[in-house]
Amino acid sequence: MSDLAVRHKPARRLDDLRLALRIAKSALIDPFRPLIANLIVTRRCNLACGYCYEYDKVSPPVPLDVLKQRIDHLARLRAVFVTLTGGESLLVPHLPEVVAYVREKGMVPFVNTNGYLLTKDWIERLDNAGLYGLQISIDNVNPNDVTKKSLKVLKPKLVLLARHAKFRVRINTVLGSGPPAEAIEVVKAAMSLGLDASSSLLRHGSGEAVTMDVRTRAAYDEIRALGRRAHPLLDDDFQVALADGKEANWKCRAGARTFHVCEDGLVHLCAPKMGSPGIPLEQYSLDDIKRAFYMPKPCAKTCPVAYAHHVSRLDRWRSQNGQPLLPAAGSPEADGKRHLPVLAA
Repeated sequence: MSDLAVRHKPARRLDDLRLALRIAKSALIDPFRPLIANLIVTRRCNLACGYCYEYDKVSPPVPLDVLKQRIDHLARLRAVFVTLTGGESLLVPHLPEVVAYVREKGMVPFVNTNGYLLTKDWIERLDNAGLYGLQISIDNVNPNDVTKKSLKVLKPKLVLLARHAKFRVRINTVLGSGPPAEAIEVVKAAMSLGLDASSSLLRHGSGEAVTMDVRTRAAYDEIRALGRRAHPLLDDDFQVALADGKEANWKCRAGARTFHVCEDGLVHLCAPKMGSPGIPLEQYSLDDIKRAFYMPKPCAKTCPVAYAHHVSRLDRWRSQNGQPLLPAAGSPEADGKRHLPVLAA
């Protein structure tokens, strides 16, 4: 591990222990407590990655007072983590105030960013606001036509984070968005700086995992052989079957343990299932959470959405005997059509 990150480890471990106890209590006695709420703070992004469909080039940031109202509702539902995401989160000038307000309401703030706009000043402002963790996606070593989120461009940002960030930092690599050997290099670079590293699977627009080719599968095996790269609760064991083109066997608790709040303030099961249920956050209730908790989701068998897997594993021993999720009218699932990978577009 790099000496740059060592001095922050004791504080992070204490924060992790408190969170682990909180999550364990929730898992045992409170199955209807949301663990991760994803809150979009802007739809706008400064990049245009070929596999991404969760951004535009024109939307303004969600106003601070509106975000505070949504955070109040998340606190009413007793969410544990609030992930501030986009688009590109650092295009929101009042992001530190949003982070601080999440903390003030007793929840744990996390930020997703592509890292391009990170500076020492940004890191210090997020530190002072009480940020718990930050994730950057880096998909390759050199920019290509699919993604500009490359190690060549972002390595100085990682050094800044290792040197100055008191919060946890996780580097995620989308396997299949660049040369497989470059994905391995990204993971090793993150680990060498003492940062967490994860890898995720490319997915179709409708949500299901894209089957890996032989070279990418071999790279994934090599990454897994590097050993522990993040907190044990955030391992990627669930991806092994999907990486081989097989179905995953699990009970998805999206809409309950985790859900997605879009820029319009509507609640969705997850990013690939926008429109389900599409209820305004201020109207989302314990009854809605219970319904989603017990709802079997046929899409789960091919789903690679990591945060849904991570929070759902806590309830794998609980039943899921509600009404199954039905595809929205006019959707590719309802029409029996399979989405092509975004990369092929």
